[in-house]
Amino acid sequence: MTNNSTKRRVFGLQILNSSHRDIRRLKQAGHVAELHGNKFWNSSFLLMNHLKRHPLKKHSRVLEIGCGWGLLGIYCARNFSARVTAVDADKHVFPYLKLHSELNGVKIKAEQSSFQHLTKTWLSKFDVILGSDICFWDDMSIALYNLIRRALQAGVKQVIISDPCRPPFTELASRCQEKLPNARTVSRRMSHPVRASGELLIIDNR
Repeated sequence: MTNNSTKRRVFGLQILNSSHRDIRRLKQAGHVAELHGNKFWNSSFLLMNHLKRHPLKKHSRVLEIGCGWGLLGIYCARNFSARVTAVDADKHVFPYLKLHSELNGVKIKAEQSSFQHLTKTWLSKFDVILGSDICFWDDMSIALYNLIRRALQAGVKQVIISDPCRPPFTELASRCQEKLPNARTVSRRMSHPVRASGELLIIDNR
């Protein structure tokens, strides 16, 4: 990881720190996150490390749910030439996503929606669904479980969600492993290029 006071590079991605003038400019313009999408969360790096070891097929159709600033989608677009759509319920995260996608030379399609409103028909357009640090409230566990079921029924090939093991995520993982075939959790810890630990919930649609 390379680092300076306003910018860093992690897994080949350029990331602006909160002190960078462009981040400050967006905040001053009123783009203040309402649902914790105010920075990049370390579980994103756990999932990127997993994808580095288990790469996606080139040109996969990737949906990043609860995208925040869109780091996972940007990583997939850069490294796998993925066609990425990023979804978040909070419209204020999208200027930060656009800023970072342009900085890293990729195009990401962004749409505002909650988990509950992602229909089976719409989900059928994707091969892979990714999410990181998106299960932090109790009611999200059920909403995400239902979304995952719809996605598998729609033909999505794989779903991967990373988390530092908050209780709602643990509940989601347990429910998926009990009720869905080919669902598993994998513990991960890394110290370089970022210090992070947690679990990946991986569901394959075979």
